[in-house]
Amino acid sequence: MATNKHAMIRYQALDACFSNKYRKYFIEDLIEECNTALEAFYTSKEDKKNDVEYYVKRRTIFNDIAYMESSEGWNAPIKRYYEGHRCYYRYEDENFSINKRDFSEAELNKLDEALIMLNRFSGDARFEWVSEFIANFEDKLGRKKNTAPVIGFEKNPFLTGLENLSVLFNYIVNKQVLRITYNHFTQGKMIYVMHPYYLKQYNNRWFLFGITEKEKTVLTNLPLDRIVKIEPVSISYIPNTTFDFEEYFDDVVGVSVPRSGEPETVELKFDKKRFSYILTKPLHPSQIVLDKDKCIVQILVFRTLELESLILSFGDNVEVLKPATLRRQIKQISANMSNKYNCAK
Repeated sequence: MATNKHAMIRYQALDACFSNKYRKYFIEDLIEECNTALEAFYTSKEDKKNDVEYYVKRRTIFNDIAYMESSEGWNAPIKRYYEGHRCYYRYEDENFSINKRDFSEAELNKLDEALIMLNRFSGDARFEWVSEFIANFEDKLGRKKNTAPVIGFEKNPFLTGLENLSVLFNYIVNKQVLRITYNHFTQGKMIYVMHPYYLKQYNNRWFLFGITEKEKTVLTNLPLDRIVKIEPVSISYIPNTTFDFEEYFDDVVGVSVPRSGEPETVELKFDKKRFSYILTKPLHPSQIVLDKDKCIVQILVFRTLELESLILSFGDNVEVLKPATLRRQIKQISANMSNKYNCAK
């Protein structure tokens, strides 16, 4: 489990240390207290059985202290008391605690941004609860604002399957096994008994991820617009202990992660008129510039149809340099397209 997933446990442990005026907490002591708190929290969890790494190091604690002291955190009055070359940490105001403080203006602004994001769903009948939640939240925090929309989200109101989005969301949260009738493009209607784990949007489509009773070790991906029917099934739910969805899609363009193979180094050369666009909107998080003068970039990804579609979307403004197999594939697709346009009509 990544460190950022249990940051609040560390903050609470550090808060208790800084509030204790009867003991001196040096950096080693702070590390020990945070590790103890994390160990106690995960003792009864599956993470413990799977030897999940959650122990922290000095750098993590220093970063936590800096965050707690910042305006983005709690503006905590943490003071260093030196004893020789070492120092211990304590709140300068012994009455201070991160649990006593109200939201800062920066935090309230972040909440405002979150409410704006939620508002994109408020007009949708499938998310009726959102409007009520936003109204209650704004009223309690005194953040009611009568402003016109200031942000627009890409959406396709004509895309089928969206009526299942909130339904699937609730099934995932409640760990419910599902019997899904799916309309395959070539094989017709198929039945999946699925343990749903995750919903992801890509290219204005939504996809459901989970394991099936047939393949319990492999992640299955179903686009919502191909789902015909969803029914709950009385089968024991298998929780997700294998897939980290914060990292699962790191090596792909899109949502299709190959079951085998390794990511490949892909080198692309762009026309100068498109290169500046690629610099401001990278093709993939792994993108690096190999030669700025020649407008060549490199990404490290799996070979997928989404990758090919992305490359082809740039038309003749891009050239695949490596790997040779992908270059030949794009060349063949381009030749096929050319032949279609050269045919007399």
